[in-house]
Order: sequence, then C-alpha cells, then structure tokens
Amino acid sequence: MTDRIRVLHVDDDPEITDASTSVLEQEQCGITVVAATTVADGLHRLDGNEFDCVVAGYDLPEQTGVEFLNAVRKRQPDLPFILFASEGSEAAASDAISAGVTEYLRADGGAKPYVRLAHSVVDAVERAADETEHAHNTRRERVIEELHTTARAFMRATSEDAIAQITVDAARTILNMPANAVHFADDNGLTPVTWTDQVEELIGKPPVFTPGDGLAWQAFETGETRIHDDISSNPDRYNPETDIRSEILLPLGDHGVLLIGSCEVSAFDDTDVTLARTLTVHATAALDRLDRERQLREEREFIDQALDTLDDLFYVLNADGSFRRWNRRLPEVTGYSDAEISNLEVCEFFPPEECDTIHEAIDQALNHGRTTVEAEIRTADGELVPYEFTGTRLTDTDGETVGAVGIGRNISQRRAYEQRLERQNERLDEFTSIVSHDLRNPLTIAEGNLDLARTECDSDYLDEVSDAHERMRALIDDLLTFARAGETAIDIEPVALATMVQECWQTVEADRATLAVEIDRQVRADPAKLRRLLANLLRNSVEHGSGRSESDDEQSGENTTVSVGPVEDADRHGFYVADDGPGVPPDDRERVFEEGYSTGEDGTGFGLKIVRRIADAHGWTVTVTESETGGARFEVTGLEPA
Repeated sequence: MTDRIRVLHVDDDPEITDASTSVLEQEQCGITVVAATTVADGLHRLDGNEFDCVVAGYDLPEQTGVEFLNAVRKRQPDLPFILFASEGSEAAASDAISAGVTEYLRADGGAKPYVRLAHSVVDAVERAADETEHAHNTRRERVIEELHTTARAFMRATSEDAIAQITVDAARTILNMPANAVHFADDNGLTPVTWTDQVEELIGKPPVFTPGDGLAWQAFETGETRIHDDISSNPDRYNPETDIRSEILLPLGDHGVLLIGSCEVSAFDDTDVTLARTLTVHATAALDRLDRERQLREEREFIDQALDTLDDLFYVLNADGSFRRWNRRLPEVTGYSDAEISNLEVCEFFPPEECDTIHEAIDQALNHGRTTVEAEIRTADGELVPYEFTGTRLTDTDGETVGAVGIGRNISQRRAYEQRLERQNERLDEFTSIVSHDLRNPLTIAEGNLDLARTECDSDYLDEVSDAHERMRALIDDLLTFARAGETAIDIEPVALATMVQECWQTVEADRATLAVEIDRQVRADPAKLRRLLANLLRNSVEHGSGRSESDDEQSGENTTVSVGPVEDADRHGFYVADDGPGVPPDDRERVFEEGYSTGEDGTGFGLKIVRRIADAHGWTVTVTESETGGARFEVTGLEPA
C-alpha cells in the first residue's frame, strides 16, 4: 500500500507541515506529502489531484478543521481524513468524531506524534482500501443477483422490443449506467430501438449507424466489446461535438449493440465492464431464443401448410392411440372440430365392428414398423366412407417408439371401379361361355355333317362351306382371346424377351420369312398375355410384310425379314416389331387397331385389337410407324425393366 499513498496536509503552521513531511516521507518509504497552508489552497489541490488521505489541523485560518472535513466529505465521501490538532480539547475531539473524522490525533500528545501520524495514515488508507474492496464485492454480488432476476425476465420476453427495454432498464437501474441505448441491426444498419431519457438529454434521439459508421459499428462488426476511456481524441467517433467521453460498446451477437456512455473520463472500471457483459450475455441468449422460436414456428407453419394441401388424411398417433397431430382434411372429412378430435380415440371414428381391425393395425405399426388396412370411417353425421390407411412407427432420438404416422386415402372411387369391373367380368364370363360352348357346339355339328355330305357327293360348294367353317372357328378363337385379353387378373413376373420371341416365332407359319432378334433384356409382364401379343405382331408382319396379293397364298411371307429390337429414348422404354414390307399408310395407322379392320379376306380384324387390349391391361402404349426399310414398325412402350 505504501508505495501508492499520497497525503494532503493542510495547516497554517509551517513547522507542523514540515515536520509531518519529514517524518512521513522518511519513516514510511513511498509516502508523498503535499502541504497547503489554507483551506482554499487545500480544496484547490484536492480538486486537481488524487490523494489517498487528508491530514488537517483544527484551528485553520478560514474555518475549523471540522468545517474543512465537511467540505472534503462533499467532494469525496470515502476519503480518509485525520484531524491532527496542535492544541486540542474534549469539545474539539467530540465535534471531530461526530463529523465522521477517520481519526483524531494530538500533535503535542505523547512521544513521537509524527510517527504515530504516519502509522495512522497507513492504517486509515488500508482500511479505506479494504472497505472499498468490500463495497465493490458487495455491489458485485448484489448486481449479479439482480441480473439473475433480469435473466428470468429475458426468458419470459416475447418480442425483441421487450428484450431491448429490459436491457436498457437493467443497465440504468441495476448497473447504475443511466446513459445507455440498444440498437438493432436491420437493412439500414444499426437502428436505435430503446434508450434512456439521459441519452436524449445528451445527444437527442440516437442516430442510425450505417455500415462502417462510428465506433458502434466497429464493435458490432468485430463482435468484440470495446471500452473507450476518452473518445474525444478518437478519430473514429461518430459525433466530434458530443459531451460523452467514456463509452462501453457491447455487441448483442448478430442482433445489434448495447451502447453505454458517460460524460466523465475513465468512468468505467473492470467491474463495470464485467457486469455489463453479463447483462448482454443474457440479452443475446434471449434474442437467440426468439430467433429459434421464430424459425421453428415458420418451419411448422410451412409443414402444416404443405400437409393441408394434401387431399389425403395425415395423422400422427401417440402410443396409446390418441391423436397427436393431423391436417385439415381430418376435420373436413369426419365433420368433427379440432377440439373434438383431440378428445377422441381412434376407434371412435369407425363402426364398432371395425374396432378390432383398427387396434390390430395400430399394434402392427407400433410393434413391426408398418401396416396397411382398409376400413370405413364413420363421420359425425353417421356416413360411412371407405378409406385405406397406412401407418409407420414413429421413434424419438433414442429410438424409442412414441407413436405412429400415417396417411388415409379415400378409396370410394376404387371400390366403385372394382365393383364395375366385377360386373363386367361377370358379363364377360357369360359372353365367353356363349362363344366357347353355344357357338362351338353348333359349329362342330355343322363340320360333322359336312364330312358326311362329302361321302355322298363331290361339289365345289362343299369346299366353300368348309372355308366358311374354318373362318367361323378362327373368329370364335379370336373373340375369346380378345375378351380375355382385357381381364383384370394380371400375373406379373420377369420375362426374357428374346427367349419368348423365339418361342412365338415357332407358332407362326413363316417358312419363307426370316427373324432377326436384336434385343436381350428382361421385362415385367404377364407371360401368357405377352406371348399372345408377340405372336399376333409376328404373324401380322409375316402375313402383310411381303406386299403380296391376299389371294396369292403361295407367296405368304416370301422374302420377308421381321426384326425385334429395343425402343430406347428419353421418355420411352420398350421394344419394336418391324418388317420390310409395304408398311401401313399414315392415314390407316390408327385404324389398324380398330375392331374388325383387316386388309385380307382371311383376316378376322381382331389380331391388332387384341395387341392393343393386352398393352392397355399392362399400362403399355402400342403405336405403328414406318420401319427403316419402309415397312411397318409396331412399338410397344411403357414397359418396366425386370
């Protein structure tokens, strides 16, 4: 302590001040004594310098030592003051103690009074330092406790403006920093949002700091707290005419800054800066929380909006089967309000006889990961609507099952379509029964009678009857094939195209035709139906590929080359069957698929119609165009690779 002690000794007796200077500076190394002979001179020196202790006589020229003590206390309340009286009395001592003097000593009392004075000065300064430190610690503890209370207020704040107001109020009332303001970052720069009355008294309304503008922007841009003991000489200060001298500039993350100012030089110590930083840490955390909550709210609103655009039902179930979340379609379909849905169990949306099925489906999703079930929703009005529900297990971050998420799709149209198909298939079965039995039986009788007639007579007319029978049997076979080509039962499996083409070629009467297979791939198809489709296309190419006259049976397929290859472009996947014959005129390319269309006397007009019907049953597309040699090229596309 002694190397920092500066003593002001005020007394009109030079012998006393000289003696104190000599003894104090000799006995206590490092003590410096500044002497003054009058009260006015003493006050003047006190105002212009820093002292650790004041020593004064009692009988001074202008006033008593006690009156001088009162004047010092008004300037520096905590400065140690020792009354060193050359002549004293009990009354003088009582007045001094009542006035709050640090210590009262007699200059003529006891041995070595100046040595006692030196010790008293050191003791007084040390006690004052301890009391100051204790006061700082007490203030720090009190402020930290109050800042914790403010932290709770920050966490309850629901807007940035509220957080700014809490920050400004806490800096003013808790930190005792009355001149402060909060600026938030926006498109314009750092815009003031909240400030104290003292700020407005000093500078008016706080300015907007644009990028690169002033010391405030430097603190915000670097993210570092800036402390300026005297900004009057700083070339980067925003306003050269300001009365503010000291500043603490504290960033609030990327949200803005807290500015604290004072008209005094070096007004803020390390404790002030630490406490101010603590305040901004709480404020920044609260602002970050609001940002996260806003982002989560916007993300949830986006997800809700996306889910609400679905025509299907979307739902999330808790593990106990209660609804946790749903989209707008659920109340629209069921007729229940959101409040009612939140209090209903899943089973209450279905008829009693469906409840076991629904519970089993939920258990399947929760325990095995996924389920699909069909059931009828019972609306608030009692209407039953068929739906297909899917459910998938939902887990938390630890992998624990917390519920299920799923989609409900209205299958009313599918049910109606299936019922129509069922009725159509029933009628189709009746039709095929008639064709296969009621027409074939009379034809068989007619063919038998024709054979008997040939034994009794020989006539060219009988050959014409035989040809008519053969055409009738071909028509019956094609009619059955055509009817069955569109049946809904499609048994899909991988099929090797090249192998099936070779097999179909063996059934085609093509002794004078050549097959070129240029494809080697597997596709997913119904083997029986694909075989019929390929056989019809190959037969069509052989029969029409040579460009012969229909009456010239001897030339059937002569010199015809039929090729089968892949169709591969950006939008289509499939195969083609092409020949080198005369081709199909552009105007007839769609008509060839019409029922009954044929260019030959022996054709039934069902061959290509059957091809298209089989393609439709698979979801494929069949078209006809021109081959590279000018013949016909049939393309079947939309196939799925195996």
